[in-house]
Amino acid sequence: MEAKLENLLDCLEGYKKKAVERKNAYGLDPRPLEAEEVESLFAGLKVEGLEKETFEIFKKEQLDQLVLRLLREEVKRGTFPASYAKADGLTEIIKEAKIREEENPYLSAEQALELLAEMKGGAATSSLIDLFAKEIYRDKITEILKGTVLVTQADFEQLEELAAENPYFKKKIDELMLSWAYRDFAENWELADQYQGVSLRVGDNITTGHLSPSKNANSRTDQPRHAQFVMDGRDDEENLWGRLNNLKSKAEKTESVFFTAGKALGEGSSRKSATYTMQQLLGEPVKGEPEKKRGGVVIAKSFAPIFKESLVASGILPLEADTTEIKEGDSLKVNLNSKKLVVNPDSESEFELQIKLPIDYKMKKIAAGGMTYFDAGNELQTMALSYCQENGIETGGVKTPAEENVVEEETKPAQTLAQKIVAYNRLDGKDTILPGETAQVKMRGAFSQDTTGPMTMDEYQSMAGGDFGAEFVVQSLCHTGECPSSAERDTHKFLHDFVTERGGVCLQTGEGIIHTIGNRFVLPTDVIVGGDSHTRTPRGVSFPAASDIVAGVMKYGKQDLTMDESVKVKFTGRPPAGITARDLVSALVIYAEKTVGKDIYNGRIIEMEGVDFLSSDERYILTNAVAERSASAGVVPSDQVTVETIKENLEYLKSRPDAETSPSVKNTIQAIEAYLENPVLFKADEDAEYAAEIEIPLEELSEPLVAKPHHPDNVAPISEVAGEKIDEVYIGSCVGGDLKSIKEAAEVIAGHQIPQSVNVVVGPASRDIYEELIVDGTMAKLTHAGATVIMPGCGLCMGNKRRIGSGATAFTTTTRNYQSRIGPSDSRTYLGSAQVAGCVAVLGHIPSKAEYFKLYK
Repeated sequence: MEAKLENLLDCLEGYKKKAVERKNAYGLDPRPLEAEEVESLFAGLKVEGLEKETFEIFKKEQLDQLVLRLLREEVKRGTFPASYAKADGLTEIIKEAKIREEENPYLSAEQALELLAEMKGGAATSSLIDLFAKEIYRDKITEILKGTVLVTQADFEQLEELAAENPYFKKKIDELMLSWAYRDFAENWELADQYQGVSLRVGDNITTGHLSPSKNANSRTDQPRHAQFVMDGRDDEENLWGRLNNLKSKAEKTESVFFTAGKALGEGSSRKSATYTMQQLLGEPVKGEPEKKRGGVVIAKSFAPIFKESLVASGILPLEADTTEIKEGDSLKVNLNSKKLVVNPDSESEFELQIKLPIDYKMKKIAAGGMTYFDAGNELQTMALSYCQENGIETGGVKTPAEENVVEEETKPAQTLAQKIVAYNRLDGKDTILPGETAQVKMRGAFSQDTTGPMTMDEYQSMAGGDFGAEFVVQSLCHTGECPSSAERDTHKFLHDFVTERGGVCLQTGEGIIHTIGNRFVLPTDVIVGGDSHTRTPRGVSFPAASDIVAGVMKYGKQDLTMDESVKVKFTGRPPAGITARDLVSALVIYAEKTVGKDIYNGRIIEMEGVDFLSSDERYILTNAVAERSASAGVVPSDQVTVETIKENLEYLKSRPDAETSPSVKNTIQAIEAYLENPVLFKADEDAEYAAEIEIPLEELSEPLVAKPHHPDNVAPISEVAGEKIDEVYIGSCVGGDLKSIKEAAEVIAGHQIPQSVNVVVGPASRDIYEELIVDGTMAKLTHAGATVIMPGCGLCMGNKRRIGSGATAFTTTTRNYQSRIGPSDSRTYLGSAQVAGCVAVLGHIPSKAEYFKLYK
């Protein structure tokens, strides 16, 4: 007995040490318990006399009460290892009491059952079903399960088996299934009619990089810690936490703090961590779920679409309004029914604004607290309805939320290219879709990368995921593969094991960028998602998404999708020699601004025609670029070039070492072979409707285009910025690290010596590109001139591993040049093609038009 007490005290001493260090260093509460700690605490509950002992972490507590508090409040919900340890420990206590008639002195069987219920499903569901099968607390467990939605496919099948075995079980299970079919679990999923708060006012163009700085990516799964870095690099928004706490101290008890922003809130990478930060700033703590916060209201003039979707998926209410006149500290009153926002009500400065709400389907999701419970509830209801139908149980025609959204048109509407691809994957039998319509859509696969991957796997466990339901999942190590820390190498191993054990593919460090390799899995008929904003495939249609949405696709192989409008961009003619696909990217901005305004792309799909002369890699440069336009997706028509590329991808997949062992690779090989037997190449209907149509005459592009600091839309011809001194050049990333881009940049550089004042780095996008550069002599041309060639990966693009120096000016082929993204706030970044970057490397400055065409071969 003394040994057991000693083990318990050792566990608590270790927990205390970590807790005190964290409090002293960051002022934060302890991290959630690990599985081993949970097991030690349950073992401690077998020690006699705990009530006679005390232990102090931050305050002195009776030892038995401390153990119970930790088990009750400090274990994650879902299917984390610690969740299973908690469910197993509670189940053992119940079995001891009910089978062996040995009640635990500190936790009765009734209390243990209450704690199992408070876990809200996940690991607890299988434990509850196990107890039910042993005829322990059958009636109570039936009632608990009626309110539980985190039920895995395996759990559901176990219930079906029990019903088939025993008539009494069947009676109770039929009762449970009918409750699930009627969505009784959702009876409290409601939003308030009114919200009151005070304004925490921030400016325009607050990016996800400001809410979740990339250089602190290693702390993202530690939500409270990562939130402390908010606005790092955004000097005009310093001390946001201090301002927030000041507002909270002055707010009335009925008031919350509303995050009030200008235009383009949440541009940038699709970081769930930016939403985590919002939850930490605005949300209320969730009882029994450590570190989690829930709720919050965000008001902005306009949102980046990915970020807005992430807010909805997290249960945060995003509202659009003209926030121009709202100031910090203003009192705000939101009325959802009237769609009004009253600023400073009942005062001389009162004024009223119209607000735009998310669609009704998304409001239901917010009411559920976000997608974790909402999507699980939809899936559970679907399975329960199927059970009822098979067993002759009348459900009265009840429908799932997705089925309620299906609207049949009298005549078949014309479809854009994106609509055709999405409609092809509808799961409700309808073969068309219109903008604003929400449907459940098959999503064949998902991409995950290593800085968002840990969050995705956390979300996956939070939603009680088992084996992957998607046909393929590709996980990369491309963001942190270069010069990883020991902690990052530990993360690599975790991601590899987690993904491959569930049927996915984990790329090796140095194998390639997630989009470059992941694109090789994608067909022209596919809808996919990825946990990176540059998940923009050159075939099919792909939607970048936050980690919870990606996790949902991994789990279910489907997702509800609200169809966006499309903007048609038609390229005509051919560009002059020296004008590249990267220049066509910038032309998207220039010609939109000349005609309908560059904001036309925000939240819409860009459909690009007239690019049949481009290779698949060059088409990807185009579709990738829509991320910087804040578009939801980008598509180009597939053709014979696409089919030939798919054949090459098939050979690549067959040559992979995991071709015979990975379900994701095997599934995709089968899918490609089936596709090639009868290729489907969608084209938009001629009379399809678009939000706008823009024509870009390529022969008018007489010189390369670049993006000036600090925004990818800040486009100018090189003649406007010629002579700008450059300190750093980077040629690489998913849109500058392709074989053609690097080879052409090398041809410009070959035979010159790079000035010592210029740091030139080249990062190929994949290992096979890297190998080709060696074989054809390109690598030698670059290194002889003074460039550094690094391992394949993201390199400088995200700014988490590589960064530029203080006050430096860089010219890069990367995707974004937001302030502080790849360097300190006083650094500056120009974006452009690899060919222009090669000239900059030679000259040490941005070339004039004449210099460029002289050097370009």
